[in-house]
Amino acid sequence: MKSEQERLKKRLTDPALLDRISKGDLLYKEKKYDEAIEVYKSLLNDIDNSYEFDLCETYRKLGNCYYDTKKQDEARFNYEKTLNYCTTNGSIYGMLAYLYYYVDNDIAIKYYSKTLEINSKDEPALSSICLTILKSHKYSQKLIKDTFEKIMHDAKIAIMNGQKAYEHTHRDLKNKKKLRVAYLSSDFHCHAMMQFILPLLEAHHLDKFDFILYSTGKKSDSTTGRIKNIGIEFRDCRDLDNKQLARVIYEDEVDILVDLGGLTHCRSFALFYKPAPIQMQYLGFVNTMGMKDIDYIFADEFTIPRDMAKYYTEKPLYLGTCMNRFFFDTNNKAIPQANELPYHKNGYITFGSYNCPSKINDYTISLWSRLLKHVENSKLLIYRTQLTEDMIRRFKNKFLQNGITEDRLIFNNKPCEISHFYSYHMSDIALDPTPFNGLTITLELISMGVPVLTLAGDSMQSRGCARVNKSLGLDNLIASTEDEYIQKAKILASDIAWLDNFRKTSRENLLNSLLIQDKEGFATAVENAYERAWQEYCKSL
Repeated sequence: MKSEQERLKKRLTDPALLDRISKGDLLYKEKKYDEAIEVYKSLLNDIDNSYEFDLCETYRKLGNCYYDTKKQDEARFNYEKTLNYCTTNGSIYGMLAYLYYYVDNDIAIKYYSKTLEINSKDEPALSSICLTILKSHKYSQKLIKDTFEKIMHDAKIAIMNGQKAYEHTHRDLKNKKKLRVAYLSSDFHCHAMMQFILPLLEAHHLDKFDFILYSTGKKSDSTTGRIKNIGIEFRDCRDLDNKQLARVIYEDEVDILVDLGGLTHCRSFALFYKPAPIQMQYLGFVNTMGMKDIDYIFADEFTIPRDMAKYYTEKPLYLGTCMNRFFFDTNNKAIPQANELPYHKNGYITFGSYNCPSKINDYTISLWSRLLKHVENSKLLIYRTQLTEDMIRRFKNKFLQNGITEDRLIFNNKPCEISHFYSYHMSDIALDPTPFNGLTITLELISMGVPVLTLAGDSMQSRGCARVNKSLGLDNLIASTEDEYIQKAKILASDIAWLDNFRKTSRENLLNSLLIQDKEGFATAVENAYERAWQEYCKSL
């Protein structure tokens, strides 16, 4: 029996068929996708089954056509057909994983795993499989830790390829007068992450610490300019690969390196080289990264309860205060005032979901379906501009399987003319997905007078919304069990007076809270934590 490699050696030689392939390729290049699809489909009928390479390529090209026309179901179908002929193309598994990322967490994880079997140092796949696992309800915190540590162990061997990490024994580390702390990010621009980082950077005590910002992103805007004006050294490292980046950090003699992106970007792999004696991660990834080269993860005792600390590869760096501060631009004219509660116009309660569709997994759908059954005369709005018709159809089918008919659902993917904040006008109450919560979305919703009901889990990514609610004294929006979640939804939906009051007062309450006002206290708490970590490190030398 011939091997796959031997079967794929046979190639078409028929001039007429080759001309048709060239015609299809030209149409694709000219972005005449529908015409290219017709050519490729006709070829499938005329190519003999023994020409497996050419059949595989035709299905791949059909997948590309459908992908470029945003027909994701058809794209998935054709990419999966290529697997009947070739099982060693990592890029196909990666594309399928990406396409399933918004549809089915478990299938996406399966395809990312296949990608890494073929190439264990595929950095985008390494990042994506971990992000996808965080969105799956099937992973306990212990399993997340064990799985990530195995993935990162294999990745480090492949990426380092026998190279050694940096050592810092030549430096006089115990007698330092000022610690040099560096932040690594791809997002030093107008990005959700910067809404949390700006308050910290602007409140840092530059007379007590030396700070450096390592920027690996390509975008630059007014937020970048604001960051540069703080007075912290800004290093543009966008053109450096991870090995070069690690070298720069090492030569700058950084004492504490804080990665702000985690596995949401691929620059975390520079930390395999251990360019700083102490390495930390903060906020960007919202769970353990499984990298034993990272020593600490920022935390508060609500987000990572002390009895859960053992299930994180990094040691929690407890700040003694809520681990977030948030910048809300009160001068932004694109942010409207809260509107009247939609209930008064609609005559029914509208629950809203505004997070990425990839966070709405089967468990979340079953939970929200239970909620809709218990809250009569209510509807669920799912708003996101990236919603495709394929996604909407799949969501409708999944809700129907849980007993929720189409008339209880509202899907909206239309961009708002001025800003996405206007989309929050459509809901009375927002629902937080689980186990991967919203954070920026939660704060934006609260600023618009929309309460966010959340089911807090055990893992870090499932406690972000609850952390915000708790900081604002909104315990009535935090549930720890499904039954409590349903009960609290019923109480909220029936208390129109409370919803009206929340609509009118929540922005002011948010602006006056420690999440907005306590920048100085937060910076001091973080700096004290840096000093504690440094003292622990020096004792270990």
